[in-house]
Amino acid sequence: MKILMIAPTPFMADRGCHTQILLEIEAIQAQGHEVLLCTYGLGRDLPTVKTKRAWNPWWYQKLSAGPSLTKILLLPILTWTTLKAIRQFHPDVVHAHLHEGGLIAMVCRFIFPKPIYCLETQGSLVGECVQHGFVKAGSLGCWFLGLIESFIVRQFPVITQAEKMVDELKRLGVRPEKITNIKDAVDTELFKPTLFDEALADRLGILRTKKRVFYLGLLETYQGVDLLLKAWQKIVHAEPEALLLLIGYPNIEHYQKMAEELGVADHCRFLGRVAYHELPVYLSLGQLAVAPKIALTEGDGKIYNYMAMGMATVAFDRPVSREILANTGIFAEFGDSDSLAEKMLWALRHPTEVEALGRRARSRAETELSKTAVGRRLEAAYLQCNGAA
Repeated sequence: MKILMIAPTPFMADRGCHTQILLEIEAIQAQGHEVLLCTYGLGRDLPTVKTKRAWNPWWYQKLSAGPSLTKILLLPILTWTTLKAIRQFHPDVVHAHLHEGGLIAMVCRFIFPKPIYCLETQGSLVGECVQHGFVKAGSLGCWFLGLIESFIVRQFPVITQAEKMVDELKRLGVRPEKITNIKDAVDTELFKPTLFDEALADRLGILRTKKRVFYLGLLETYQGVDLLLKAWQKIVHAEPEALLLLIGYPNIEHYQKMAEELGVADHCRFLGRVAYHELPVYLSLGQLAVAPKIALTEGDGKIYNYMAMGMATVAFDRPVSREILANTGIFAEFGDSDSLAEKMLWALRHPTEVEALGRRARSRAETELSKTAVGRRLEAAYLQCNGAA
């Protein structure tokens, strides 16, 4: 089977959305299928991903998540690139990522109706635009985007990764038989329990004697970073030797300033952007992981990496986190920084229980969330999409 994927995003930029796309490509390739990815001109090429890139204007260099007017202007360029790729590649399946990819797929289906078409969503279009300040909640623009989102998702069989997103799609009018939850994947060979890397720790000035908590992800309000730093202030008062390690971008200077204002700057290390394949050695430095995301409908790819590493995770109690972690997580009251601090403090003071949760998380990652398992579910989803189209 030949699959053409549309990714209207600057792949690869080492963030959650891109990691998910990469893992799906590798998963379906492992099932013996050929994949071609059509994406923006901006991004990092990977040897395992056959890629066709659209032209990128020299002045556009945005790698971070979120909507922008330029991204909208780039859609016709990526559409043209995709149409040429379909004509040359002759795919059996056209797999469009994100709502913008759905718009491109609609044009492609009109011109090339033969392939199976499907759409994959990773969250709410309206929710993302509100979170990033592109529109205001309750505004006319928000209402209009809601109409566009509802229209797009009803055009195709839809693939998603969490039951919360399944419910959201049903609310938008998608028939249940047209929705498939394949769950996210994690590379359990790349991400696995790893010994503390002394050389990296020395280079970063991280002492093994510290109680070390890891955050991996975008540095954004909707990711819960503000609440995490507020919770960390309480942790530091109770455990002066605690150290918070943060991998991610953008807004590094903003959150460094916030850490200074909260009096926890000496207890935080902002490590910036780290290439995806280098993440495991960094994660080896942590004893506990935290996932404070507060966006209700979006997935949370960082949790999969934590689990595969054999790390226990403290997360806010939201449906998506519950679905991923099952009985391996430590859950704080949603959106409550005091509760988050309480749960992290408990975990730091109960290493035996935390290690047991980490072993259970690793086992769950291997059996249910591996690339092999997700590749089989994705393969089945394409067949289901063919029947549901």
